[in-house]
Amino acid sequence: MKVRHWLFTLPLVFLIGCGETDEATSSETTEQTEQTTDEETTSSSEGSESSKDEDTSSEGNGGSEEFEVEENELGISQIYMRDSDLGIEEKIGPIIFKINKVQTMRLQVASDFRSVFDDKKEVTLVSFSVVAENTSDDTVTFYPDQARLVTNTGEQIDAAFLLSDDVGGEFLGKVRKEGGVHFQVDSMPAELTEVRFVVEGPYNDQFNTIAEDRYEYTISVTK
Repeated sequence: MKVRHWLFTLPLVFLIGCGETDEATSSETTEQTEQTTDEETTSSSEGSESSKDEDTSSEGNGGSEEFEVEENELGISQIYMRDSDLGIEEKIGPIIFKINKVQTMRLQVASDFRSVFDDKKEVTLVSFSVVAENTSDDTVTFYPDQARLVTNTGEQIDAAFLLSDDVGGEFLGKVRKEGGVHFQVDSMPAELTEVRFVVEGPYNDQFNTIAEDRYEYTISVTK
């Protein structure tokens, strides 16, 4: 659990923007890293056909289009799209569930962290900021951090456990949990137009379902 928490302290800021302040900060980072990123992409594109994973970042994100760039220990990311005002909220039995933000990005993974991403040098990540709150005094179990994602490109992916925050499990009475849920997908960000966030309904301490079995939220990720 300590490993999971340490990993997540990086991507929460890295993957989910917190508003205008983050955008202003990241724009400064863009100026500092843009030249380096362009050089890496150019160098990669001159490689052999077998190095496709390394040279598709610019192409998959829309060619010469400019993107917000961020960098930290995980690597260098190009933010393709971000919606910080989704406004999804639903009462699921005694649980109030919210999906506040979504973001898609292409990450050039630092060598020290490639084992976390199936040893890939570049990956696409789809990230959500969620809130789950138990409004009852009873113990309720609910797992938004074990949600699945279905993409318009035909992928079905489980949430990345190591990267996602601990926003699920047992809610021992009136407990509120908030954090990020992240998915690693094979498609390039520009290929993604719509995704479905699928989560199983909550159950009580007797393992009885206390709402619908499943909830789905269709979310646009078009730039």
